[in-house]
Amino acid sequence: MTEQTDTSTVEEPVAAAPCIPEPVALPERLAGMLSDLSTAGVEGLAPAQLVEVIGVLESIKGATAGVQARATAAFVAGQDADVAERAAAGELSSREARVGRTGTRTQVALARRCSPNQGDRHVGLAKALVEDLPHTMAALTAGQISEWRATIVARETACLSHEDRMEADRRLADCLTTSGDRALAGAAHRATVDLDQEALVRRRARAVASRNVSVRPAPEGMAWLSVLGPVVEVVGAFAALRAAEQARHVATGDPDVDAARAADERGRGAWLADTALERLSGRAEGQVQPVEVALVMSEGALLPSEGQHSSHTSGDGESEHGSALTLAGAAGPRVRDEAEVPGHGALPGSMAREHLLRLCDSDTATWLRRVWTAPSGRDIVAMDSTRRGFGGVLRQLIELRDAACRIPWCDAPIRDIDHITAHARGGATTLANGWGLCQRHNLAKEAPGTTAEVVTTGLDPGEGPHEVIWTTPTGHTYTSQAPPALGHGRPPPDSPLEAHLATLLAAA
Repeated sequence: MTEQTDTSTVEEPVAAAPCIPEPVALPERLAGMLSDLSTAGVEGLAPAQLVEVIGVLESIKGATAGVQARATAAFVAGQDADVAERAAAGELSSREARVGRTGTRTQVALARRCSPNQGDRHVGLAKALVEDLPHTMAALTAGQISEWRATIVARETACLSHEDRMEADRRLADCLTTSGDRALAGAAHRATVDLDQEALVRRRARAVASRNVSVRPAPEGMAWLSVLGPVVEVVGAFAALRAAEQARHVATGDPDVDAARAADERGRGAWLADTALERLSGRAEGQVQPVEVALVMSEGALLPSEGQHSSHTSGDGESEHGSALTLAGAAGPRVRDEAEVPGHGALPGSMAREHLLRLCDSDTATWLRRVWTAPSGRDIVAMDSTRRGFGGVLRQLIELRDAACRIPWCDAPIRDIDHITAHARGGATTLANGWGLCQRHNLAKEAPGTTAEVVTTGLDPGEGPHEVIWTTPTGHTYTSQAPPALGHGRPPPDSPLEAHLATLLAAA
């Protein structure tokens, strides 16, 4: 049985937002809807009713995405118009105008609880739906398609002019609610090719300028290294790796080399990955990746429990290619057998020790730096500064403390260490007044009306972790709290100092 979908709402696109009585009260009405949904229960519903709930809620998600898109487009258009007007009047310089536009999009990202890049995509989608894709917007507002399907249409038609995009949207109206995601993407792409092939060629030429390399965490202590580049170049690089892999099976006539190859039990994929990483890092075959180890020290190292022996580990020498920074588990009465790679998650202590032993066996220079925590063991407060040739210990300490950009929902790597209270306004260059930001948020912080204030420094026992309140020009506030020294997901560390003091007080 095939369900017949009513597509009448997309035959005549909605040109404007529906009339809502008392639009000023819309935030309160939506908050009431959220309250109703958050307390709704499904216990006792029949199977048919449960399926109906699932379907209706999917339609509600689409409809709310439509309202969200209109609100986003209206907010961005109003803010951008204000910035443009002030810039034309000479009130803002070109840099200040750019900062203002960036701040507007940052507010959207914060409101949607996502990264700045995702926020930019949401802004682009909203503007496309409101200005160029009336049929798609009508279907979304009616709850007949999801936000993702609207994104597919916007993405595939992004290179077209306003007129051609309107025509493509009209052509896609019949299949918006019936075809699958891949079929919809194919239809939108065919419409784009048919309407303006030159625009598609220009779009692909511009894409070449966006080539880059990125790294992101993967499960089980792994990571993805991605290279985005022209298809010919990427396929050629992979072909070179494959040729090298095939050559390792060819006899060389050298008994030692041939015996070593025969003893290599790595699978094809493992060999390709190892070879690619060795060539990119400049390491010789079999050479271990150098690291710097930051050993987290609590006050337990100063107050050893009975039977605990102190130890001393040091390293001399500096690695030119040390690109991996490992944050290892702590000394103290309760030794935590764990490690943390900043920005990439946790590792079992045994894996970290195995890598360190391989470094020692290969005579690879390794740095050991002690990182001290507050009595609670949660927050990083100090670090050794004895490493030769390193001129930014304070910067490194803040990078270790913050791990990634401190703005909520932004997982971007730290690019700038910024004053929370600006230096021009008397802000000190200290651990408490510094935080790690990505380039985007460091720029957005300068937008007029945006403020940041330190609530707790994280340095005094009992006051809590380093915390900053970020306030946007619209008056919305967001709390930024430094993560625990070894990341979230672990129980609060025991504090031997606090336990010792409690014992003394109890005996008094």
